[in-house]
Amino acid sequence: MSNLPDNNLRTSRERVGYLPRREADPSVYEQLGFKCGLEIHQQLLTQSKLFCRCPAGLYQAEDDFDAELVRHMRPTLSELGEYDGTALMEFKTRKNIIYRIKDQTACTYDMDDTPPFPIDQEALHHAVRIALMLGANIVGELHITRKQYLDGSIPTGFQRTAIVGIEGEIPLRHKKVRIIQLSLEEDSCREISDVGHRRVYSTDRLGMPLIETVTYPDMLTPDEAAEAGHYLRFLARSSGLVRTGIGAAREDVNVSISGGTRVEIKGVQHIRWIPELTHIEAFRQKALLVIRDELNRRGLTPETWRLSSVELTPGLFDLDHAPLQKARGRGEKVVAVNLPKFAGILSHFTQPGHVFADEISRRLKVVACIERPNLLHVEDEVLASNNATIRQLRNVLKASDEDAQMLFWGPAEDIPTALETIEERCQLAMQGVPNETRKSLPDGTTIFERVLPGADRMYPDTDSPPLPLSEDFIAGCQQELPLPVSERQRQLIEWGVPVDCHEYLLSKNLLPTLDKIVNECEFKPKFVATLFGHTLKSLEGRLKPPAPFSYNRVYGLLKFVCERNLVAEIVKEMLPVLCSHPNMEFESILNTIGYQERTPAEIETYIPIFKAKFAEIHHSSEPAAEVRWV
Repeated sequence: MSNLPDNNLRTSRERVGYLPRREADPSVYEQLGFKCGLEIHQQLLTQSKLFCRCPAGLYQAEDDFDAELVRHMRPTLSELGEYDGTALMEFKTRKNIIYRIKDQTACTYDMDDTPPFPIDQEALHHAVRIALMLGANIVGELHITRKQYLDGSIPTGFQRTAIVGIEGEIPLRHKKVRIIQLSLEEDSCREISDVGHRRVYSTDRLGMPLIETVTYPDMLTPDEAAEAGHYLRFLARSSGLVRTGIGAAREDVNVSISGGTRVEIKGVQHIRWIPELTHIEAFRQKALLVIRDELNRRGLTPETWRLSSVELTPGLFDLDHAPLQKARGRGEKVVAVNLPKFAGILSHFTQPGHVFADEISRRLKVVACIERPNLLHVEDEVLASNNATIRQLRNVLKASDEDAQMLFWGPAEDIPTALETIEERCQLAMQGVPNETRKSLPDGTTIFERVLPGADRMYPDTDSPPLPLSEDFIAGCQQELPLPVSERQRQLIEWGVPVDCHEYLLSKNLLPTLDKIVNECEFKPKFVATLFGHTLKSLEGRLKPPAPFSYNRVYGLLKFVCERNLVAEIVKEMLPVLCSHPNMEFESILNTIGYQERTPAEIETYIPIFKAKFAEIHHSSEPAAEVRWV
């Protein structure tokens, strides 16, 4: 707005001091008071689910199900006579939670109609083994607890979980990161859609065993957070006990800065996203603190601040804005809102491509279930240049120049919840950074997902007795643990393996296969490592084999080349054929690439031909171009 030059997007971004990540060095994060911790979830490779005997790892198409079950959220008082904030938020949404059930992958336990079976022993063995790899202290007795899950992703409303090991440690390049705990727990449902008041889940993933590894907030830069994430990923893969592929591993990233609070970024799909996500979240919190200080300077307090609103009829206010006109066409209500002394705040920078108004808009989508776009405000490009419209709005709302105005629209039954949501988010802005869970986006920004659950969300599971873990059981899990990831990284450097191969080899857990090839076939480690990390990786990106490809086939190919006493480089000619035809016999691959055996005498007969051909095509007078025939 012209009369508020200091509150436009550019100057608010400068006030926050936002820098792109490429321009930020460690001192920037030190000034912010940046801290980060990770919660890494990794599905275990087991035959059965954790607390029933349904098969694990079978997935169904979104439209392939045998029945649907509908449930609704109902908050109840705790033993202390209090309601959980997350439960109240979910109750406000009035969601219909729909579960799509396939007989092959779900049972009555999943739907909370049957008590849990004894915990799956295969999953327990896997979890203890990985906890030992972290250097954690294994608990003497396993206590299964219930952790509240109030978004509907688990039909019971809670997840059964048990701490397996505590106080471990992982090494990074320049420091060590402490592990709080490793837990064994059941996975939640897979979300299919969430539109309006209808959220749909598939139950095929529900109950699958997974481990959750939780670190202390020891990472003080975004790059350290990513390094720790990669190390934990490589460690889990090296066990050979975890599932891989889309959805098998998910990262929750906790970020805070000085003066802020812990914000949890849920379901980060790729570790490579972590640096940008944590960088932007740190500055988003800084922006919210700047907004808080400005609102406090204006004398606003959550206890006394209230918004005012007026429902707008088509005759009273008729703006040529397509989303608003579509809303009217659907019979939705349009409401004008006045935010006292909020001038310039709605357009205040929060994160790249986002302003404070987006914080409100996202909460309207999640809590009031009003799909976006769902609001306009007087400082955005649609209204900012329309002085007549702004004057009309201010007259209707009896507003002053110190106030901010906005419009939103939605079904009549959602308007009261929407007004509560707008007022609550503005009041939270006066306090700083809200405790909340946010969803990650590929560009590094985040959006509101739900209120962060309280610390008292866990309580004992009365259906499951304690389970002692004997010394013999732990000793059995400790047999033949793989080499630590740090030792593997040291080996790769010692062998001279290019750095761009390391992640591929570690993430695919190919080091045991590499050892086997080197020990049995006497190939050089660097040759085998680059064959996997360069040649095979490139082929996988270009070729799509018709059948599942096993890396053991590469071992078999190299074994074949070794036994036939063929030159090692021929593998690079045979590998593309193997990738395209994984089940082809190795002799057939040789025929396909045109390989023919020749005796030394036969080869010598070609030398005169080569000499004559070279003399014909040789034109350079440079000495380096001369060939000496022996």
